[in-house]
This record gives sequence, C-alpha cells and structure tokens, in this order.
Amino acid sequence: MTITLTINGVEQILSCEPHESLRSVLRRAGYFSVRYGSSTGETGAAAVLVDGSLISADVMLGAQADGHDVETIEGLSTLGQLHPIQKAFIDSGAIQSGYSTPATILAAKALIDRNPRPTEDDVRDALSGILDRETGYLRPVHAVLRAAAVMRGEEPDDIAITHLDPLLDGGSDAASADRARVSEIAPRVVPCSDVPRTRVVGHAEPKVDAIKLVKGNPAFTDDVDLTGTLIAKVLYSPHAHARITSIDDSAARSLPGVHAVLHHGNVTQV
Repeated sequence: MTITLTINGVEQILSCEPHESLRSVLRRAGYFSVRYGSSTGETGAAAVLVDGSLISADVMLGAQADGHDVETIEGLSTLGQLHPIQKAFIDSGAIQSGYSTPATILAAKALIDRNPRPTEDDVRDALSGILDRETGYLRPVHAVLRAAAVMRGEEPDDIAITHLDPLLDGGSDAASADRARVSEIAPRVVPCSDVPRTRVVGHAEPKVDAIKLVKGNPAFTDDVDLTGTLIAKVLYSPHAHARITSIDDSAARSLPGVHAVLHHGNVTQV
C-alpha cells in the first residue's frame, strides 16, 4: 500500500506495509533522526510531531499517519541556521550521546508552541515521556527554558563561569549570598576563585559533535543506510577435507537478488 505524508512541509507518497510502524516508514525515507526506542514506545526516542502533537513513531502505524503532517528534526533547521532550541541545547551542554536529543528537542518545540512561557515544572512534564539514561534532565530543562526566552525575544540566562568567593568558608554570609544568586539548573562552571585559571579545565565547552547531534544527522550504527548494499556470504563445504570436483551454481544464480556466485570453477586462477 502507499500513504501520503506531508513531512517537514513537503508532501511525499511512500510505500508502507499495513503492519509497519511510522518509524520504519520514516527511516526508510531517510529520516534517521527517528530512532528506535522500544517496540512498545516507553523510551520516547522515536517521538515525532504529528499535526503538532508529540507522538511515538514506535507505536503509531504508518498507515495511521496517512494524510497527516509529520515533523522531524531534519526540518527544524535551515541551511546554516540552527533553530533556537537546537542552539540552546548546544550552549547549555544538554547533549551526551545525542541518541534521544531529536525527540527531546521536538518535545520542547511542541511545549513552547502551545506555551511560550513555560515553567520548570512545565518543561519537566513535557520531557517526562522521553527517557534519558545519560545526562539526566538538569541541562535539557535549562536548555528548553533558555530557548523559550530567546523565542519570546528576551535575553536568556548568561552561561558563564561563576566564582563563589570564598567557596569553602564554612557558610559565611558572603558565600551564602553568592550561592543564592546561582540558578540550580544553570549550566555554569562554579570553581573557587583561588583555583588557577587554565585554558580548558574550568571552562564551559560545547560538545565537538553537538551540531550533528542536534540536527539528527546519522551518527549511530543503526543510522547507516544499507539500501543497495551488496552483501557477500561464504558457504563452506559440510564435508571436512572433501575434494570439490565441480559445483552446480545454477540454482543459486537464479535466486532473486543474487548478483554472482564465485567459486574455483568461474574465477581466474592466479
């Protein structure tokens, strides 16, 4: 069967088996940011936006999406320009492996679209369906709040080194005041002021592959597109030390998808 999906604003007609998940259909069409989470959808890694609502493509059938608008993270950025949510995830250090990052960013977009001024509780609730086994939720929450501020036209929280002076002063009033002004979820580096300054240690650094990960580009083994790959298989004789005098490969060569059968009788001896 065929289905018609409007993916990231472009109408596409795609083949689809009745039992296939929307994730399988999208990945076959080249949208590798939609990653396998689980067959029952608990992890949320395959989340996409269907008509603006966050849906697990692991459990939604491709046929159910027929005629609907589907948004994946591949459509979020433009040439040379990241979406504010993507940039906030980079700036806030909210990415580790990046496996679930596309789904998390789409969840953030769905939240901000319906609520431009979310609270921390709103963000945590919106991200609760996407399980992150790596960084936890502290920095992704800050990234969403930061992105929401930018999209409202406001100046986001500064991401910078904050010195608590003195950090180890047994709870002095000055130290307590310094600690009070640092947001609990702000991704700041907070060393003591007497720590020697270094070039890298003690400074916030963006992840080297952050741009690739926030854009949902192929980054994992399962993202390698094997379409059209020629696969070689070695067949061994079931008889140890047998002397092969001839091979009838006609049946093997007649099988669909078999391009060649190579053996001693049809290759040039060197």
